[in-house]
Amino acid sequence: MQPQQVSLYYSEGASDKVYHAQLAAAGDGFIVNFQYGRRGTSLATGTKTASPLPYEAAKKTFDKLVKEKTSKGYTPDVSGSAYQGTENAGNKTDFVPQLLNAITEDEAMRLIEDDDWVAQEKMDGERRAASVDSNGVTGINRKGLAVPLPMPIANELQVIGEDTGDTMVDGEIIGDVLYVFDLHEFRGDPIRQAAGFLDRMKMANHALADCKFIRPVPVAVTTEEKRALWNKVKAARGEGIVFKRRNCLVKEGRPNSGGDWLKFKFIERASCIVSGINTGKRSVSIKLFSVALDFAGSKDPYEEVGNVTILPNYGLPDVGDVIDVDYLYAYRLGSLYQPVYRGKRTDIDVDACTLLQLKFKPEGRDDEDESSTPPL
Repeated sequence: MQPQQVSLYYSEGASDKVYHAQLAAAGDGFIVNFQYGRRGTSLATGTKTASPLPYEAAKKTFDKLVKEKTSKGYTPDVSGSAYQGTENAGNKTDFVPQLLNAITEDEAMRLIEDDDWVAQEKMDGERRAASVDSNGVTGINRKGLAVPLPMPIANELQVIGEDTGDTMVDGEIIGDVLYVFDLHEFRGDPIRQAAGFLDRMKMANHALADCKFIRPVPVAVTTEEKRALWNKVKAARGEGIVFKRRNCLVKEGRPNSGGDWLKFKFIERASCIVSGINTGKRSVSIKLFSVALDFAGSKDPYEEVGNVTILPNYGLPDVGDVIDVDYLYAYRLGSLYQPVYRGKRTDIDVDACTLLQLKFKPEGRDDEDESSTPPL
């Protein structure tokens, strides 16, 4: 029953973070504490145990914490290279997703009128690329890790490979359906850097024409089509619209501002930390960091942002899990308005769960006035 400690690192793009965890003796039992933040700065602190636990229970909590962090890209290697020296090292691929920047409603209206931009519905799923080549079928998550695909998708992708050769798609998975919003490789050619977006989607429509579980996301090209898509998604309370330059190539990562892929969301979404399970109810309380990672000097950097009901078709998350919550807007120094649970996130770290995500209620706006724009 020896105390343990671990130091983990994460370095990607502008991120350079450290995470320390300790299993330490306290009184008649053991506790699990942690510290984290940007490398070289003061670290935020916390504990996974409100009071001392028996060794086996505390060790289980400690091991779960370490596994959770390494599964998200943290590594004991001081280089911070994702998954280096962890059980996921062999699962790392070279896929880096292209990410979007948010725009205002005024900017979205302008892009609807701009012929250089096309639009797709923003699907409400989990990012998933998928490829088929001589090594077989591979699913890839947002972190670039190889992950399993549902058999219906894997089977159809295998048929595509037999018919057309090496193929790679990018999309979002919802249940047993992969919604494809881009094509990276076709007939063995890496078209991501050779063909414009509209041409890539035309190839995707051709390649996936006979598929039931791999479906291309339709593209609205003309102003009239973009207006119709906007009204349709908004009326259905869909997540939002993605605008893309019609001739853009694939660019990995997220630009500091602007870019070729832009998003407007009708429903806001925040990744929150489960702070408690409400006794006798299928609901949890949620919290966010009140400041960014370089926070120092407070005992409690969190702010509670309300409760969210967990519908029967979802399992209850655990305290400390990161979950996605849709909402209309947030009250300053208060809770999320009309929160809707959207499931656990295994590819987002708790340190990304800050108040900076939130869209706050405009001053002077009544709750019943929720229409943002008259029909186009």
